[in-house]
Amino acid sequence: MNEAAVELFDEMLEMEEILRGILVDTDIGPSIFDLGVKAQGGFLAGEYTTQVCLGGLAEVSLGLKSYDDLILPTITVITDFPAIATMGSQFAGWSINKDGYQAMGSGPARILAKKPKDIYEQLPFKEKHNETVIVLETNKYPTDKIMTYIAEKCGIVLEGLCIIVTPTTSVAGSTQISGRSIETAIHKLHSLGFDITAIQSACGIAPIAPIAKKSDVMLGRTNDMLIYGSDVYLQVDYKDDSELKEFLDKAISSNSSSYGSLFFDVVKKVQGDFYKIDPALFAPAKLTINNVNSGKTFSAGKINIEMLRKSVSL
Repeated sequence: MNEAAVELFDEMLEMEEILRGILVDTDIGPSIFDLGVKAQGGFLAGEYTTQVCLGGLAEVSLGLKSYDDLILPTITVITDFPAIATMGSQFAGWSINKDGYQAMGSGPARILAKKPKDIYEQLPFKEKHNETVIVLETNKYPTDKIMTYIAEKCGIVLEGLCIIVTPTTSVAGSTQISGRSIETAIHKLHSLGFDITAIQSACGIAPIAPIAKKSDVMLGRTNDMLIYGSDVYLQVDYKDDSELKEFLDKAISSNSSSYGSLFFDVVKKVQGDFYKIDPALFAPAKLTINNVNSGKTFSAGKINIEMLRKSVSL
């Protein structure tokens, strides 16, 4: 996955102008590809970034969808390695908060650094590589100290570190966040105690949030796209249909006490303390599961077009 991600990163650099990115020179060795801090970035940059986050183990495509009279761009992800690609790589599980620098880290660099460690104790794979890619959701370039810290945690030399920076307020950033529909579903099932290694394949689609310049507005919109607009399909091999249905019914966002409120308002209500937000809210809008063991298919939740309308006109 690290090798595939590095190859994708190199391909992105060759398409620097097409992706509207900027390759940032560093004095100590790592390569930084800016897709929204000073660069303009774009949808294609977000599509590539999503593939990097998934370690090359998914097909990613962009589209356009009508939600009644609301038309929004969408991103679709298909993978036959759902648990490893999402929880093992794409999940923004590396919270970097050091020396005044803050960013959420995604991508196969997490595999080398084992961030967070407990996930890699549950997933049946290990990987070593001398190069890696990390995707940082932030509006600032990492400092030399931060880049050194990341490389050390990954066990690689600085020259082997590739960094993609995508702020939430950029088109690329908004796109790659909406590319987390499957991850949102699998992370939710994982938190409920479901054996995510039983998930064989997955497809997911979510609308991409229109851009606003304020980071707090975009934080709200990008989450709304997943909470109220994501539609995920999973194929699993599970022995008990009734137990599977119980997991399904708990794994959708409408179970949350905060459902029906814009994420912007939810964050404002808890004064920015994310630990006070009901974790049940971080789930897909709609989830369908096909149990290949029994042949039955179950579905729960719905796309909430009214909330999508409210979100984009915030």
